[in-house]
Amino acid sequence: MRTVRELRIAGLIAYLAALVSGLLVSGILHLAFGERGQFGWEGFNLLGLLEGLAFLLVFTLTLWLAKRAVRVNTTTLLSAGLFAPTSARRLARPVPVIHALESFEGNIAVLLEGDQPVGVIGIADSLVPWDEAPVVPGETAASELGALFRQHQIVFVADGSTIHGIITRERYFKYLGS
Repeated sequence: MRTVRELRIAGLIAYLAALVSGLLVSGILHLAFGERGQFGWEGFNLLGLLEGLAFLLVFTLTLWLAKRAVRVNTTTLLSAGLFAPTSARRLARPVPVIHALESFEGNIAVLLEGDQPVGVIGIADSLVPWDEAPVVPGETAASELGALFRQHQIVFVADGSTIHGIITRERYFKYLGS
């Protein structure tokens, strides 16, 4: 799973590739037309309009290809990485943390042993070991969690022994706008 930073960089690179390829094709056409195309510089003419149309076509096609290749959402791609998906840490809601099984009275909780998470209570009939639970780092982009939510109702967000919380399937799909 990719982090927010990786998605920002992928969006920036894809956008810049589309921009450069559009400008390159438009520039080649400008030179091929004997530099007579003046799209918006000194007025409009047919050759200039063709240059602008070529730029728009190549830019759009390259963006479409880049979006498919790097699987970045449209907002991140069109903003050249300025706007990125929410991190899993920001989407997570607090989860109870307990130190002994006797003290558990809720639905879902993380069992700690010596300040280290060892298991999860409430997602199965018995204690699920921490290394078998669906856990993602806090900087993971929330948009990358789809595969986990096809298999699990809940995803835990933690960095080492720091537990940030949980994301439920319902909250995830609400985030996606479904």
